[in-house]
Amino acid sequence: MTSDKPKSPRLGLYRLVTAMSLSGCLFAVLIAGGLYVLTSKRMTPGDAYARLTRPALLTTKLHLPQHTLLTSVSFKDVTDDHNELVQEQDWLLHPTESHELSGNLFVFENVLDQTGQIAVKLGPLPSMRAVKSNWDLRVHADKQGGYQAELREDETYSWQIINYTGGQLGQTRALHQAQRKLMASHEINFLSNTWGDRNQDARMNEAFILKEIQAGARLGVEVIQLDDGWQKGRTANSIDAQKANGKWEGFHDTASDFWTPDLTRFPNGFEPILQAAQQAGVVIGLWYAPDSSNDFANWQADVKTVIQLHKQYGICHFKFDSINTRSRQGEIHLDKFFDALAKQSDNQIIVDLDITANCRPGYFGRIDCGPLFVTNRYSDWHNYWPHQTLRNLWQLSRWIDPIRMRMMFLNNTRNTELYANDPLAPQQVSSESLFAPLMFCQPLGWFENSNLPSEYFQQVKPMVDLWKAHRQAIHAGTVFPVGHVPDGVNWSGFVSINTEQTAGYLLVCNGQQTKVDLERDMPNWVTVSEANQLAGSGQIQVTSDKAKIIDMAGQSFWFGTIQISPPNEAASKSVH
Repeated sequence: MTSDKPKSPRLGLYRLVTAMSLSGCLFAVLIAGGLYVLTSKRMTPGDAYARLTRPALLTTKLHLPQHTLLTSVSFKDVTDDHNELVQEQDWLLHPTESHELSGNLFVFENVLDQTGQIAVKLGPLPSMRAVKSNWDLRVHADKQGGYQAELREDETYSWQIINYTGGQLGQTRALHQAQRKLMASHEINFLSNTWGDRNQDARMNEAFILKEIQAGARLGVEVIQLDDGWQKGRTANSIDAQKANGKWEGFHDTASDFWTPDLTRFPNGFEPILQAAQQAGVVIGLWYAPDSSNDFANWQADVKTVIQLHKQYGICHFKFDSINTRSRQGEIHLDKFFDALAKQSDNQIIVDLDITANCRPGYFGRIDCGPLFVTNRYSDWHNYWPHQTLRNLWQLSRWIDPIRMRMMFLNNTRNTELYANDPLAPQQVSSESLFAPLMFCQPLGWFENSNLPSEYFQQVKPMVDLWKAHRQAIHAGTVFPVGHVPDGVNWSGFVSINTEQTAGYLLVCNGQQTKVDLERDMPNWVTVSEANQLAGSGQIQVTSDKAKIIDMAGQSFWFGTIQISPPNEAASKSVH
């Protein structure tokens, strides 16, 4: 997201293949490298999503070639309770075996030519769905040769089938592009939220937010998000929860003005902070909790409230939290809530959708909404480590477009005593190194801007300025994780590769390594022929047959642009 107002994208052309099955056969209409959704009117993102998720009448069946590698990708949300968010399992199909699996994402690749199909179930994760099923995919040998994959249609959550070429990079590129076709906004921005410093709403008032705006602007923040506590009503998370009988749902039954600015904390309303934000070149965002009680029976009242906040104050950025869908009726009402917001705001409202707790749409339930607020981590609770955040982003980025992920960095000078003698403690990582991985997603400053030490403004601000100059180009390419699975010791990172596969960006987060052998550890389709360092430590050395980074400080990073040898040249080099 950027602070500019988003524009509704044209969604008539889909560069994906939507599964349609008739008598066991797969038909697709491919035109100019993509699929046209046949319609006589221009669709909004909500319309397009509804079209893709409408109940199917027949089971979707795919015929798979003899030598197929099946990959099942399992995800976890409810990240307050989970940290290993992605698990992958492979089977090289064999006629003696059949498979019955649950999940939202399956890949079928012909190992002979690295072409394949990706099946995505557009709905919550299996454990979060209101409509349960024993399986989502069955695979068995076909008497005519090869295998048959049967994708279960449950009249609630439909499948999207995506064709790809080019192996792993092609998988990721096709999957990311398919998600972008569903997104209402492609904005990218740097957002801050005060909740990460664990003062809850104790400091929420006009004077404090005015300080946050000024400090945030100095840091390069573009959206200052007011978390829980700006409103008159009190939630169960409030510092005053016990005294005020704070609730986590049933807000509309508590008070009709629950979601209006608290005039004790903001005696002049929002006007002073909105004016200050405009002068500082930032915008204000709000935290909001749609009422989950009685299966979102008050969804229309929530729509009215959010639209009123949008129109009266010009608020476009909302973080939606506390959502809990307990039934299919609840899912239906929640979908109506999202659809109505998109329609009534002309897709100007952008949602950070929290997936940290309860039953929520998750990674695939509402791709159109906006970034996913992936995790809550706090140094106060001794559960924040920078390499763990990198690990979450790294593992998810193969499958979830990073432009859809809001990932955090904290104030690493807080609670240092809780990490005594820990070589991977947050304070062991410079503030610019904390920010570096977030250049490949949607950055979140999970802290009070006005409580940051001076080094954040000295180190992070130049990185933010650099990122803003390159963010569109980074996300115009295919972002792919490289190196080792992050563990704080070995090196990890990301590449962004252009469509021609000739150039892009490279980020190396080195852990405790002082040198990195790119030739040995990078995917075989990335052979660096030239490099230009933009930030970070160390020196990159590129010769005719080798690329490496040396003299890196521990827990640091290297970031720059790269040129890539064409695949045929890279293969020739590997032979010689």
